[in-house]
Parts: sequence; C-alpha cells; structure tokens
Amino acid sequence: MSSNKPVKMSEEEINNALAKAEREAEKKDHKKQWVERMIKSAKTYYKLCPYYDRKASECFINLGTKCTRDGRYEACPVFMAFLDNKYQEITSKKRLLPMDFLDLAQNV
Repeated sequence: MSSNKPVKMSEEEINNALAKAEREAEKKDHKKQWVERMIKSAKTYYKLCPYYDRKASECFINLGTKCTRDGRYEACPVFMAFLDNKYQEITSKKRLLPMDFLDLAQNV
C-alpha cells in the first residue's frame, strides 16, 4: 500500500537540497578544482597574467592578439582554456598533475 501523494517541501528545504547537490558536484569535478587551484597559485606569484606582455599589451597564449583584460586573469577565458588544455594534456599522458603553478610553468 503505497500512496502517491505529492511531498510538500518548503522553498528553504529545496534551496538547501540544491546547494548540497551543487557542492557534491563541485567536489567531483576534479578538472574545475585543479584549474581553480592553479589560478590561486598563480595569484601568489603574479599580479598580472604571466602570459601578458605589458609593453605590447598582447597575450602570449593567443600570439599576436591584444589582451582585452589588461593582464587580469582571474576570470579570463583564454587563461582558463589554457589551463583546461594543460589538464587534458597531462591526464591523457597519465602523468601526475602539478600542485603549484610554477611546476606547471616549468613543464611547458
């Protein structure tokens, strides 16, 4: 005897359940965590993007193109795509991921 009555949840309970699911999904997304760790690590060593040419205001990742963010790299799609590609490259070769941005920069 099972009843098919709808379960009523308050909006707060729904929001808490969604927040918990998002946190669990973030824990499982190793690539996102690694990219964020590399950005935090780069912040400790560099004020501006390490691939930013101050004199020409160009990006070394996209050679010959102007940097639209003036060297700020916290949410830069080019820098994040670069780190994403490095993650894919390193994991496809089954090597250990660097834990620090300087280790990544030395392996380039």
